[in-house]
Amino acid sequence: MSGSGLPIVFIHDHSTSHHMFEPQADYFSKRAKVIVFDLRGNGRSGKMNVEIRRILDTQCEDLKGLLSELHVDRAVIVASSSGAVLAQKFAYLYPERVINMVLVDSYFHGDRTAGGGRLQGIFEICALAAHYLPAEMFIRSLRITYNKWLSAYHILRRELLQERTTELIKQRLALRHTDSFVFALRLQIPVLCVSGNHNEWVLEQVKKTAAKYPFARLAILDDAMYPSHLCQPQHFNRLLLDYLKDQQCFQRVASGK
Repeated sequence: MSGSGLPIVFIHDHSTSHHMFEPQADYFSKRAKVIVFDLRGNGRSGKMNVEIRRILDTQCEDLKGLLSELHVDRAVIVASSSGAVLAQKFAYLYPERVINMVLVDSYFHGDRTAGGGRLQGIFEICALAAHYLPAEMFIRSLRITYNKWLSAYHILRRELLQERTTELIKQRLALRHTDSFVFALRLQIPVLCVSGNHNEWVLEQVKKTAAKYPFARLAILDDAMYPSHLCQPQHFNRLLLDYLKDQQCFQRVASGK
């Protein structure tokens, strides 16, 4: 935790660590109270020693415990990719702990059809098995993909080399059985959904997520792909700051509301 004022929690996806929000942590620590951490099973956190069906619940409980330990009653939640599923579940379980929610590149949800689900399941199994290949095999393609966004490449490269494969697979299996749209339909909180414009499929999923919330806004970052907050960190930081100001989050915390 660093900084003071409005508490902002940044949640990475289920394959990386808190380093995914380095540009945001540095920027907002001068303006707010920044909380970054490694989800259980990721980064330098402990092993994912719970049943698959309990993984997301456990990670939500971990976050609640962390906030209590830091004496943070309510916070803005900013989450990327599959971390956005966790953020939505956390807000569903503990709505009193969430001021506002920002979902970045959120494309994990459970709206599969029966046939499409089986086919997608086969592809997912193959994709998960590929994680056991040496990480060095993917460095060149990663470098080519993020040639325009070198700051994103360097963070993603480090995360790839430090990936905890078995823990990642457990979490991906948990995500397959989690429908984030169920949480969205039951939440009555302000939400900002963000995506880059360089990946049409992800953008469409983000639009679907935004459509599920009664108080949602959609923001599209130009010249960005997943993770959009790393491809265009300056634009994203300004977007987030303006949104929080517009939502009067800083004033509400200062007044104790």
